[in-house]
Amino acid sequence: MRLTVFLLLLSSFGNLLFAQEQLKQESPSSDHFINVEGIRVHYLDFGGTGLPVILVHSEAWDASTYQDFGPMLTDQNRVFAITRPGYGRSGPGQFDVPSQGDYLIGFTNALGLDRAVFIGNASVSSELTYLAENYPDRVAGIVYLSGFSVPWMDMYSKDPNRAFEMFLQASPGNNDKKIITQARSKYRPLFLEKDSLSIDVPALAIVSKSGRIGNEKGVGALVLVGSPLMEDVRGAMPDSPVRKYLDQLASDPAFRDTEIRKIQDSTAREYFARLAVDKNLQKEVFDFHINRVYPATIEAQDELKKAYGKNLKLVRLDVPQIIGYEYRDNPELIVEPIKGFLLQLSGE
Repeated sequence: MRLTVFLLLLSSFGNLLFAQEQLKQESPSSDHFINVEGIRVHYLDFGGTGLPVILVHSEAWDASTYQDFGPMLTDQNRVFAITRPGYGRSGPGQFDVPSQGDYLIGFTNALGLDRAVFIGNASVSSELTYLAENYPDRVAGIVYLSGFSVPWMDMYSKDPNRAFEMFLQASPGNNDKKIITQARSKYRPLFLEKDSLSIDVPALAIVSKSGRIGNEKGVGALVLVGSPLMEDVRGAMPDSPVRKYLDQLASDPAFRDTEIRKIQDSTAREYFARLAVDKNLQKEVFDFHINRVYPATIEAQDELKKAYGKNLKLVRLDVPQIIGYEYRDNPELIVEPIKGFLLQLSGE
């Protein structure tokens, strides 16, 4: 179970995507279902009044991930959390970013909402950007909980060492995950294609004290094998059960070998058994990321800032890196800035 949780949480490294191996949680009493474009969609209604807010989960979760955070915003807003089609208790849907973005607009239509603020983290940042670019009249504001998380998959597919592919195969639910990854890999936001594009939507991005996410140099495959090349990234993580787990992977070879043997996919298991002891392969994987993926990620972040211009406000947390799950683990770090942003959007 611990390996499963780790692989899910590690999605913050390199903007990785994972299908659902849900952590079990008690269902809140505010569960509802609604028809969205012929799909039965599950959502939570936290109540409240004012400008509507829709909380959107990333690949590994469902609406229940916001069950504690949602009520924190209801004193001045009407707050919902959606389980996107294809996930959790919602009916099946298409996994590509435009379809998922269109479902979010369909959800607001089904609720009878003209405009809403959309809040999300990690991989779903793609959908938030898609909404801002394609539905500016329906989007009152955007909040990126993972800063400039603008994931796309085409760069990873060019890795000659297949590190990203093997990492996906190592994580739970890999069959569904392959379908999701293939569908999402075709997406490219408009701001990456058009230099002069301007996004005319107010946005808020949660970033680290450096002004970025802070873990852009992280490589999930290398973290899994406890590579010393990931020491700086691992060392910058806040003290937490995940940090302790990563430290044990790096310092205890017997423990690391045991965790690798838990990988269900035989090809991925053999790959990581080799990667754990092959320092040259680790260096090749690292070099590809640093030379190709990392600069492309930084460039995309800068292009996103350029596209939003003055419409984008940064909230710098006094931490070396953000995980994107502060809403669940440390909401006190972000709730007040978000509430202040929502208040401004309401014109109060």
